[in-house]
Amino acid sequence: MPSLKPFWERNINGVNWSFVNDGEDWGELGKNNLIIAQNHAILTPALMFVSKIFSQADFYIETIKTGERDYTAPELNLLRNPNYYQTQSDLLEATYFMMLATGMAVYYTKRLIGSEDIEAVYLLNTNLIAYPEEFITPFNRKVDDNPIRNKVIIYDKGGKEEKEIKFKDLLFFYDMPNGLNTKNMFDNKSRITGLKQTLTNTNDSLKAKNIILKTNGKELITGTTKEGGLQLTADEKKKAEKLFNNKFGLGSGRSRALITKADINWQSLHIAARDLGLDESVKTDGNIIYTALHIPKDILSLEAKKTTYNNFKESMVSYIQNEMQSSVNSFCDVWNKGKEDGKRLVGTFENMPVMQFINIEKFDGVKKRGEALNALRSAGLPDDVALELCGFPKDTKLEKYEKPTTQANSEGGETAGD
Repeated sequence: MPSLKPFWERNINGVNWSFVNDGEDWGELGKNNLIIAQNHAILTPALMFVSKIFSQADFYIETIKTGERDYTAPELNLLRNPNYYQTQSDLLEATYFMMLATGMAVYYTKRLIGSEDIEAVYLLNTNLIAYPEEFITPFNRKVDDNPIRNKVIIYDKGGKEEKEIKFKDLLFFYDMPNGLNTKNMFDNKSRITGLKQTLTNTNDSLKAKNIILKTNGKELITGTTKEGGLQLTADEKKKAEKLFNNKFGLGSGRSRALITKADINWQSLHIAARDLGLDESVKTDGNIIYTALHIPKDILSLEAKKTTYNNFKESMVSYIQNEMQSSVNSFCDVWNKGKEDGKRLVGTFENMPVMQFINIEKFDGVKKRGEALNALRSAGLPDDVALELCGFPKDTKLEKYEKPTTQANSEGGETAGD
């Protein structure tokens, strides 16, 4: 049986298997990217933030030719109720988290026995997927009858949970571009691997600050005699500590003053964390992590600088359009791959309140285009030319345009009628 190691070994059938995406050993942070992604003070909440946005996508089935939307199609039930353990939001959130952490997310589409109908969808841990040692993805453009469809991977959950799964029952979603590993085009790397030093530095800075906080408050009392001073015996040291701890300080029955004829010197072992620049180091490294995840500073930042609501709103809209929407589009492309029924799964974030800001701008743009169209028609331009100039389809049906008539006003002049 294969185990989660960076090398291959024989399984119970005597076939050699190699594990994919084992990742590097992150030392005390963890054994692979998924572990560090779940246990880092800055990376983990950042991944949760973007994953929760991704999980808010709204899906529907679109008829490609007509653009008709269907929110009740049976195919959507599989996404809305993927398996016994997860809801749609749970699955999407875990999918995006896994995709960023390991570079890829893999669905196992479990089919009914003796049928091609899918009964459940499960997200696999990519670190537990193993390919045959000599596995190579051949150049073959065919989708339905590609010879690789019936090859199998081993999914080892440990113990007796080893399972063979055919490629035709797997869906692969990628964060970074796949295909860079030309031997195995299913395999992929994670963007957080390039953050290894930054993530390690952040962890070390936080650990150093913790050590300093625990040591602060300690004091040192020494004799000031430079020559001829003798070391305290164990009994003298114990009596001196007892006297100092019990009689001196801010507690009840204690005195702020220490009066003695002894030639002694008091020193505080306090270290100002600010002087070490640990907080600034964490902020700098944290913003590098946010940048790697393409999160704008107006949305999430460790600088604690105030931002206006308009800046936040515009940054959030831009982030959803340029990052989240492209990720959802890619997700849908994988889901739709091989379908030939003229319909497709489409995801959108139009349902999010912040995106209403776009609708307001869109409606304002349509209004201005309509006003421009009216002005061009009144100037005598042909309807098809006016429509094209204003960005409307040329075949848009318009009512016959009649120029406003003039009428005499009360003072004998002429004015344009409404």
